[in-house]
Amino acid sequence: MSGRRSLSAALLAVLMASPSVMAETVPIQLKNGDTIHAERVPEESDDSITVVIHPQLGRLEISSDSIKEEEKPSPWSSTLSAGVIGVGEDGDESLTLSMNASSTYLKDADKLVMKGGMNYKSSRDEGEPFSVDTEKGSASLRYDRKLNDTVSFFTSGSYDYNGLNDVSINTVKGAVGAGFPLISNETTELVVSVGPTLQWSGGGRGCNGDEFCGNTYPGGTFTTQLNWVANPSFKFSLENNLSVLATESEDKPTNSFTALIKYFPSFSSGLFTSLKFESIYNSIADPEVSNTVTGQLGLEF
Repeated sequence: MSGRRSLSAALLAVLMASPSVMAETVPIQLKNGDTIHAERVPEESDDSITVVIHPQLGRLEISSDSIKEEEKPSPWSSTLSAGVIGVGEDGDESLTLSMNASSTYLKDADKLVMKGGMNYKSSRDEGEPFSVDTEKGSASLRYDRKLNDTVSFFTSGSYDYNGLNDVSINTVKGAVGAGFPLISNETTELVVSVGPTLQWSGGGRGCNGDEFCGNTYPGGTFTTQLNWVANPSFKFSLENNLSVLATESEDKPTNSFTALIKYFPSFSSGLFTSLKFESIYNSIADPEVSNTVTGQLGLEF
């Protein structure tokens, strides 16, 4: 019997000791450059002393002033990309320029996304002067405030410029509403948003004779945003914004769709190549449809 009791006591001691033995150690970097791999003991630590359990040295007391503070990641992240294509053949020449930039602020319940871009193309036939084939620009801003895990408040604004439109060269849109994260994990984010919107369009040689140009119209907007990290080398993003405007005579739809693929040849450099497709449909502009495809080199930082 005494042998069994001794065995039971030994097993109990092992079980009681196992959490500290099996606890995972973490690296603790000191200001002198050394690194200690040990288990922190917060219940025995205070502002001046940090207590750790070292696998070989046992219990250690380290001055908190000698421990290097962990660097917190910046809430800001940005991307910058550009593309240039020049072609000359049998006296015909063309030049295409494109540039995109974005910045994101993400901290706690707040998220702010700012984007901007431009596309320009000019060409000429042999013996002729250069003519502008594409002249586009855009800027947008969106702020989200997370209310809980299922809903957020958002407000957004955007500006689109198409210098070759006959009607509605400039388009300004603002919206507020609610966002609903349907999927949110380390690799995938899917958010749908809905709310009221206001849109103004103006400019162009045909604006004065158009019943919609130069006016502001209310409406409703529905936005879908998808961001997917397939693996460290590939990132995909899709965004679609559908709005229906209430004009005096009839409802007028507008829609913008953007698809972006990024390829990172190196996991750590932040350099990438990208392919972007953008399609804009605006029923109160002339022409109503505008499509753009661009390939660029860029940097995430």
